[in-house]
Amino acid sequence: MVKDVKGHCACPAGAIRPDLYPRKDIVLQQASLDGAQDLPPPESVGAFSDPYVRISLVPSVDERVRQSSVKRRTINPYYNEYFKFPVAFEHLREKVLAFHLYDYDKFSRHSAIGEVEIDLSKVDVSNSVEMWCDIQRHRQIAGESGEVLISLSYLPAAERLTVVLMKAKDLKLTSTTPAAGKSAKIRFVRVSLMVEGKKVKRKKTSVRRGSVNPVWNEALAFNVPAEVLPKVTLEISVLDHDLIGHGDVLGRCILGAGRTGDELNHWNEMLT
Repeated sequence: MVKDVKGHCACPAGAIRPDLYPRKDIVLQQASLDGAQDLPPPESVGAFSDPYVRISLVPSVDERVRQSSVKRRTINPYYNEYFKFPVAFEHLREKVLAFHLYDYDKFSRHSAIGEVEIDLSKVDVSNSVEMWCDIQRHRQIAGESGEVLISLSYLPAAERLTVVLMKAKDLKLTSTTPAAGKSAKIRFVRVSLMVEGKKVKRKKTSVRRGSVNPVWNEALAFNVPAEVLPKVTLEISVLDHDLIGHGDVLGRCILGAGRTGDELNHWNEMLT
């Protein structure tokens, strides 16, 4: 077997316990996580990681997030933790048991280390099963261009909306960017204030040269009346800017009313 990432994960698939549940049509799939060895530490943190694991069934059976504890400063974590999923026994063969490994970061979004997927149609889960699995490199989501860390605040007394651009990481080069010219590229963030879908104000950060993990730590402030705020959305774009003056958009995200997921949650937290 060819390993994309050096490292192993002990993934006992567990055992069915139908005696615990009187309804014969529903049983509980129990997955246990013993430990992992030789995890590849993210380049940004040095020799050690603070790894934890998220466990899920695909397709999902509920909305609960199952996550191990964080093990500090180690590439050989030991967990010995158990997680349970409500699922009909006859549906198990249609599921994949997924383990996603992350490196915990107190001040930023956590870094993906790798993943393990177990096809339950190929495992006899009627008995306890223990196996060592090669950790595969985290697969980039189609269209994903990296991440940007921001902070939002609104001061009602001054009617001022402030967007703090902290940093970005794992930015992808645009298709028109030659690899040899990477160091010549400069990156910046452009924030567009939109009211009911119309752009009314635009500001941008300073530029950072030749890094896929640029740091800005800059605040951009917009005057927004309180009655207008519910109609506002923010378009945050990260751009490559070459010396000729042409800019290529690496990616963008939009925050505000009408959005979904993390974008909407972040906006609502600011409002409250």
